[in-house]
Amino acid sequence: MNVYQEFLNPAECLLLLVDIQKSLFDLCVDRDQVASNTAALIEVARVFDIPVIFTVQNPDKLGGFLPELTGTIAAPETFSKLEFDCFENEQIARAVRRTGRKTLLLAGIEGHICIFHTALGALRLGYRVHIARDAVTSRREFERQTGIERMDRAGAVISSTEMIVFELLHQAGTKEFRTLLPLLKKL
Repeated sequence: MNVYQEFLNPAECLLLLVDIQKSLFDLCVDRDQVASNTAALIEVARVFDIPVIFTVQNPDKLGGFLPELTGTIAAPETFSKLEFDCFENEQIARAVRRTGRKTLLLAGIEGHICIFHTALGALRLGYRVHIARDAVTSRREFERQTGIERMDRAGAVISSTEMIVFELLHQAGTKEFRTLLPLLKKL
């Protein structure tokens, strides 16, 4: 199967949002775009009943996930970790398995560290991985691009938030399309 030829199926997707914590995020490039696109992905997940999992890296030192993003979900499922690869954390790996979903929509920080490690870990475990390139950031642009290039070569599908949204929609005129129309006009 060539994952680049397969369309996203909402029933198979899980949104995994990694480590968007203020102390790290403030140091990263394109913060406003990443925050806006992450919020859009959360809204799309809500409309399509796609589970959302949040992770935080060493929260005792780095703080929690941005509340303006977790606050849009009634009961956000947030996991603390020290590992760079989310799948090396048994709690996170178990939570992902429990959803039964095999396609990860991945966004967060940093693109060349935790996003990269998590993407490769997921690919090794047989997950399909879609990276929302414009919802991923790092402290330096060069590092972000290097991480994205390596994930692409490893087999992750590199997309944009808008591509992911339209791929999940499949067509105009649906209830979901009408619900997301205000969001689509802002992307």
